[in-house]
Amino acid sequence: MNELINIEIPMALRWQFGTGRHFSRFIQTLRNEGKILGIRCPQCQRVYIPPRLICGNCYREMAEWVDVKDTGVIQGYTVYYHPILDPVTGEPRPIPYGMALIKLDGADTTINHYLSETDLAKLRIGLKVRAVWRSQRRGFISDISHFEVIQ
Repeated sequence: MNELINIEIPMALRWQFGTGRHFSRFIQTLRNEGKILGIRCPQCQRVYIPPRLICGNCYREMAEWVDVKDTGVIQGYTVYYHPILDPVTGEPRPIPYGMALIKLDGADTTINHYLSETDLAKLRIGLKVRAVWRSQRRGFISDISHFEVIQ
């Protein structure tokens, strides 16, 4: 059997991508105002978070911005026991960590985000949660650190 050789190659990768006008407004509002915006379809009245240009149901262009609360309900969840690199810190994320599909109050769609709760016995669909905001916001969905269970 051949012995493997491990060679470390440090790399600095910088990525830039266009977000479009709707997502740009969404993340700028997260950063600057610490609040969440959704966008409402003029035909079916469905509120999307994150916002998009066209309604997925009606195919109508959307332009009506609405405030969405930073509280919501878990629609689905899981707990991971395999580490990943945290996109904010670049360090391995402590395990276990929870993830959930969360329907925010005032929205009709869900977002996928981290949970502080990792005990499967305590998690359930319909559980109420609240966003925990980072003290320094940078204009990313990760400006919400995670969601915590509220009673």
